[in-house]
Amino acid sequence: MNHAHTLTLPAPATRTAPMWLPVALGLLLLYVPTYRDLAAVFWNGDRGSQGLVVLAMWAWLLWRERSALSAEQRPMAGAVLGWTLLAVGAALYALGRSQRMFQLEAGSQLLVLPGISLVLLGPASTRRLWFVFAFLAFTVPLPGSLVDAVLVPLKELVSAVVTDVLFFAGLPIARDGVVIYVGPYQLFIADACSGLNQLVALAAVGALYVRVAGHRSVALNTLLLAAILPVALAANLARVLALVLATYYGGDALGRDLHDYMGYAEIGVAFGAFFLLDHFVRLAWPRGAE
Repeated sequence: MNHAHTLTLPAPATRTAPMWLPVALGLLLLYVPTYRDLAAVFWNGDRGSQGLVVLAMWAWLLWRERSALSAEQRPMAGAVLGWTLLAVGAALYALGRSQRMFQLEAGSQLLVLPGISLVLLGPASTRRLWFVFAFLAFTVPLPGSLVDAVLVPLKELVSAVVTDVLFFAGLPIARDGVVIYVGPYQLFIADACSGLNQLVALAAVGALYVRVAGHRSVALNTLLLAAILPVALAANLARVLALVLATYYGGDALGRDLHDYMGYAEIGVAFGAFFLLDHFVRLAWPRGAE
């Protein structure tokens, strides 16, 4: 009787940290400049301030799955695929870095990291780490044309809803496009007030929560992910409402002082609302549906 044998690469003799030292050094040399540029161009402004938060969550995810970073017997096919991903990722990095195309440069890590995992660890560990690798997509900046296409209608929606709500509440308020006039004050709905940053941050946390919660129901996970958009929009509307009211009743100085802090409060409220939604949905979920 003939027995089929799968060609495997020998596992490294050690599974300790020294195996990862040259890999970690190479990744730092490649991507520290990338993240430095992202922080300077995107993360210090209104359009990408959630980047550092997402990166911190990714670091926690990697630490949580650190047990997968151990050597194993690796089929040759996994190594071939890994080197292919590494080659394509390196080409994207070189093109993006040389042409200042941040989407390609930052997006290359979505190929480089799984490629390294396939070469050093094999398919089994790479499957365990797939979410860790995919989560880095939240650090890739959105193209400017796409951001502009989303920002304009979001700002229009926020200004219209806030104006209508406060008008029916009896405040002397009107708007012209994305400019709100309330009493003697004029407020401009800037990019940060559109809620796009919070939507990206909440999408990252929502995906992380669904992953960590480990619900087996696809329908429940889909429902939670679908709730991200309305929860983020509602939290942002509450923030802008609070800022308009603070400016009207407390003056321009109070509104300016609260502006930056309200952004953090909005994210906290949105996250809390998302977790409460999960709690109540699971209470109402049919028993055994998991």
